[in-house]
Amino acid sequence: MNPAALSLLLLLIGSPSHAEDAAPAEEKNSAVKILKKDGSGCQWIESKASVSFGESDTKHQAKARAVAEARSQAMERFLGVTLNHQFVDFQQEGLKGEIGLTQSLLKATRHGRVLKETILSHGPADVPDCPGCLYEAHVRTCIVPMKDQADKGFRVELTLNRTQFVEGDEAEIRMTPSRDAYVYLFNVDMDWNASLLYPNVYSKENRVAAGKTLTYPTEEMRRTLDAKIEAMLPENADVSAEMIRVIASKEPLSDDILTGKSKKRRNKKDDGVEVRGEGTFLNLMRRLSRSHAEWVDDAAGFTIYKK
Repeated sequence: MNPAALSLLLLLIGSPSHAEDAAPAEEKNSAVKILKKDGSGCQWIESKASVSFGESDTKHQAKARAVAEARSQAMERFLGVTLNHQFVDFQQEGLKGEIGLTQSLLKATRHGRVLKETILSHGPADVPDCPGCLYEAHVRTCIVPMKDQADKGFRVELTLNRTQFVEGDEAEIRMTPSRDAYVYLFNVDMDWNASLLYPNVYSKENRVAAGKTLTYPTEEMRRTLDAKIEAMLPENADVSAEMIRVIASKEPLSDDILTGKSKKRRNKKDDGVEVRGEGTFLNLMRRLSRSHAEWVDDAAGFTIYKK
């Protein structure tokens, strides 16, 4: 993913720069098949879904909605949970329903996690008397149920100062673990591309005491760097929907888990806030699932509009 596509951009002023309501009224259908287990322990699910595709929708937005709907259908079938879509009445028609799909998926992650995913096909589809009025996605998703935790009270809560931003708005993120924990904050897009926002070279101390709230940017970053996070749209986009995710672990996570690279193999120019490549959040989920770390996560969806 191009760094210009990051939705929450950290600005360091004066310092060197390093780079449950009714469901949306949509015509849709889905088909779900339970496939074989993967060697990594997750269960492959194949699902198809379609969403309405109007003149005001771009193909990128319609694809995101259709893929998210197919994911939700797969998780609902495999995990036996009902996902209640939360509808937000957007002023801009081009993103109608997308936040509902995102939030439904976030609810599903409380029960299970996606470790792998392949988009088999996607594109416009016809209905009688309406050519191209639907957008279909055919997705194969590998899901693992949440493990039973020894510490049932271990959790982390993530909140944003708002869920809808206008480009240029300042964002503030708060993370509160229920136990002493090390927190890791990621910006994740609809294709699971991720960037590690925190910790970073400007603020490395990510241990948070039980019940305490860490605000990002941290006070240290605001005081010494005059840092802030500004909502930015991807290039040539008028609207965007993405996610912020936090992972809290009782022990520090190694570089091998966080990035798939040891410190010796990391690029010297890697300052901890650059994008780490396509699908990186799923790679991280797989490494965490294989590890012995005791960890929990939380997520929040947000949208950005043009001024």
